[in-house]
Amino acid sequence: MKPLLLSLFFLPLSCFALDDDIQFTFENGIISLSPVGDEDSEWLFEFSKDLENWEQLYESSPVFPGENFTASLDLSGSQPSGFFRAVKTEGFYDPSCLRTIELTFEDADWLSQLVANYSTGEEMPGMLQFRDESIPGVGVRYKGNTSYRRANGEKKSINMSVDADTEDTDLEGHETLNLNNAAGDQTLLREALYFNAMRKYTACPGAGFVQLNINGENWGVYSNVQQQDSTLIKEYFDDNDGDRWKSPSGPGSGPGNNAGPGGGRPPGGGRPPGGGGGGGWASGDKALLYLGEDPATYESLYELKKQNTDDPWANLMHATDVLNNTPGAQFKDKIGEVLAVDSWLWFLVLENVFTDDDSYWHKGCDYMIYLEPESGRIFPIQHDGNEAFTARDVRLDPFEQEDNANRPVISKLLAVPEFRQRYIAHMRTVLEEDFKPEILNATIDHYVKVIESAVEEDPKKDFTMPQFRSDIAALKDLIQTRYEYLITHAEISKAPPVISSVSLPFPATSNSQAIVTATVTESAGEGVDSVLVYYTPEGRIDPYQSMEMLDDGNHNDLEANDGVYGASLPGFPAGEKVWYYVEARSANASNTAVFHPVRAEVAPLSYRVASVTSGQESPVIINELMASNETTIMDPQGEFDDWIELHNVTGDQVDLSGWYLSDNPDNPRKWELPAGTVIGGNDYLIIWADEDGSAPVGLHASFKLSSDGELLSLASPDASDNHIMDQIDFGPQQQDISFGRISSEVSVYGSLVPSPGEPNL
Repeated sequence: MKPLLLSLFFLPLSCFALDDDIQFTFENGIISLSPVGDEDSEWLFEFSKDLENWEQLYESSPVFPGENFTASLDLSGSQPSGFFRAVKTEGFYDPSCLRTIELTFEDADWLSQLVANYSTGEEMPGMLQFRDESIPGVGVRYKGNTSYRRANGEKKSINMSVDADTEDTDLEGHETLNLNNAAGDQTLLREALYFNAMRKYTACPGAGFVQLNINGENWGVYSNVQQQDSTLIKEYFDDNDGDRWKSPSGPGSGPGNNAGPGGGRPPGGGRPPGGGGGGGWASGDKALLYLGEDPATYESLYELKKQNTDDPWANLMHATDVLNNTPGAQFKDKIGEVLAVDSWLWFLVLENVFTDDDSYWHKGCDYMIYLEPESGRIFPIQHDGNEAFTARDVRLDPFEQEDNANRPVISKLLAVPEFRQRYIAHMRTVLEEDFKPEILNATIDHYVKVIESAVEEDPKKDFTMPQFRSDIAALKDLIQTRYEYLITHAEISKAPPVISSVSLPFPATSNSQAIVTATVTESAGEGVDSVLVYYTPEGRIDPYQSMEMLDDGNHNDLEANDGVYGASLPGFPAGEKVWYYVEARSANASNTAVFHPVRAEVAPLSYRVASVTSGQESPVIINELMASNETTIMDPQGEFDDWIELHNVTGDQVDLSGWYLSDNPDNPRKWELPAGTVIGGNDYLIIWADEDGSAPVGLHASFKLSSDGELLSLASPDASDNHIMDQIDFGPQQQDISFGRISSEVSVYGSLVPSPGEPNL
């Protein structure tokens, strides 16, 4: 988002603001800054000498509008000058903020009790305080497996159920908190570095830092990691109405119950040769192998975290069946029906690049999956990150496990040449955008400045500050070695074609083809094998369709063989947002691929299909509306709601089935008039704008009118290309005063004495 910017030019003591959203004072070398605006927005301050290199003011805590931040400025220079800006934080898990949580237990023996409860998972009640918010009855327990055993002292990983006492209680929108002790990581940074890179590409928790105080005692700095729950799911998907599983390191728990240890071979086999019997990480039992048609087998292995469909185990079995048993010739086309292939490839890339030992490629477990019900596809969700940057894997092969039948997501996907090249292209992107040493080192330095002083004062840490700094240096060395190994790998180092531009030369209109062009040039004299455009009208969730783009002069691509490729995408109804991206493949033996944009389905291009204003007179017009109805007229349910009046200006009955009303210019198909809606000749029809579509009597639109003013449109049905038949652009409205046509013959509007269902007065 655009930061709020403040410029200071000291001459020597005069200054001015470039943005009215920051209030400031300057006196005696002390500047006081205060953002204004949305009361829920949270801001940090940064300083720059040149408007290019910005440095966070680390002594500043995040502030809300109305709060002040003060800083002392060094005026020792002959003509000191500089710039401040306020940058909005990314919420509770922003790694640029060291959050402080106060936890209080009434039980004086709370420490021994937490240890005693570890084996049972029983929660201990406590009081949580964050800023000025106090939450009683928070459920607290120790968590983790290796992190619990590795901790040498009292500092264990902690889980807090914010809603343990009162349902729907949350902290900053989160009902569960995870404070990880980062056992084995003397930098405390690995989890935040890994997760904040991965979450840009596939579903992954946020991660930051927390200073924890218990009963007034400093308990040290923790890695603050987001729970993989409905809040996280909604960040990546439209809803949270799908099934969710965890593939745990221990036994599964079936349909919400502990099913005990499992992993036995199902009747009739169903596991490839060499598959383990549920024990050990060489097994593929929890790695989406097909294990037969007995749900109990899967229930003993996978933990069902959330059930939203009637038969989640049937969905999981079907996905594993398609993944493992589809014949090779059909696999490429069929796998996209059950797996979100692009998301899985990003997931595998990030786990490999960051050498995550708690990973699908290594353990075949310790990850989560989500079934997106609208498309029927399974998406990966990252779970653990405390074993990323594993030093012994610094030269981990990027194609590790590609021949292992017990890792079918890797072995099956990478066996498809097009998927393999997509995987490689995504790895190049991660190396360029996130794992490049200068980029990652700058992030490390930034995080260190956020936590360093608090780490120094941490009485519970099991390392010294020299060890802290030494481990940071070792982490940077690991990153450099890993980067150099991957960037020089024979397959990754191959240069793909260059896509210099992708464009939509003409606006897309309802049910008309949309022209896409791309300028592509070869690399290393290897030629261009093919260029494809991928598209979907249903956002990033539904599978993409693909179409070849051609450079033959016949596909709106200018001249033949000029490096400009063209294709015409199918037409879609008005208001649809179509997502698309382009792939170019080299003519070398590998068909080395590149995408534009480089993140492909993660951050595609998009366009909104527009409506065309009808060139014909509409038989039905928007005649009158009221956006502030307090006492004028009640709807059939006895409520004073906004209303819209349509008027048939002809003498014939008009069938309005499938017509649309909308208050959103980008979505003229916002609310569809129900089938069977007719308006008689010269008659009037009242529609209640109240979002009450379930009401049994009357017509109720899915939106309300704004008394501040907006645009209201009436569009024709899909079969008639959603032409805008009529629209009214109205300004601020007065209570119980309607707005409409002064004359039905000309488009002249004004304030009216309300006359719903009658000629305008």
